[in-house]
Amino acid sequence: MKLRTILPLTVLYVLASAASAQTVSNDGYARDMSADAVKNPFGLCWRTGQWTETKAVPGCDGQAPRVRMEFVPVAAPVVPQVAEPAVVVAPRPQPAPIAEAPIAPVPAMVPVAVRRQSITLGADASFDTGKADLKGEGQAKLDELASKLRGVEFDSIRVTGHTDNVGGDAANQKLSLRRANAVKQYLAGRGIDPAKIKTTGMGKTKPIADNKSAQGRARNRRVQIEINGTRTL
Repeated sequence: MKLRTILPLTVLYVLASAASAQTVSNDGYARDMSADAVKNPFGLCWRTGQWTETKAVPGCDGQAPRVRMEFVPVAAPVVPQVAEPAVVVAPRPQPAPIAEAPIAPVPAMVPVAVRRQSITLGADASFDTGKADLKGEGQAKLDELASKLRGVEFDSIRVTGHTDNVGGDAANQKLSLRRANAVKQYLAGRGIDPAKIKTTGMGKTKPIADNKSAQGRARNRRVQIEINGTRTL
């Protein structure tokens, strides 16, 4: 009889506890035996299927009191401006003035008179007819000329042979050149520089008289010597 009495009492106690748990007004969260909301390890309350935003409880859904954070702009630190030392550029040394050398006056151009002296050897007195060998009279005149030329400055000597118009042109030209060369050779033997002596044979092309007379032909047979220089003999 006692067992029957105890069993109904136990059932009634459990029913009474269940009834008291259902009396909680906010059923949006799971509750423990003390009717406190059950929280997960992150500190948030476990929600039930009946949870709505209107059943949110402060402290269960991360609804912590909001802290208003204002960002106050912080002025950048003022860095004192350090004045850079002024760069002083030393003045560049000026080059010393170059003294101009005095310009020597240009000597005035003094015209130099070129003197020319001509000596003529008569062919009849100096050579045999048709020959280029100097005779005694011609040698004497050349000795006198060579003595005057020694120690005298001159530039050149031109020796030109001439003939009359008797005979052919080629023969007369060759004879005139042979006589001019004979004069050059004789002067060179008397100490005159042969490099300064130039010879030419003109034949009968440069007569100085009429070949119609014997006197004119005699004048045309000649050897002309020209000395070019700056001093007279």
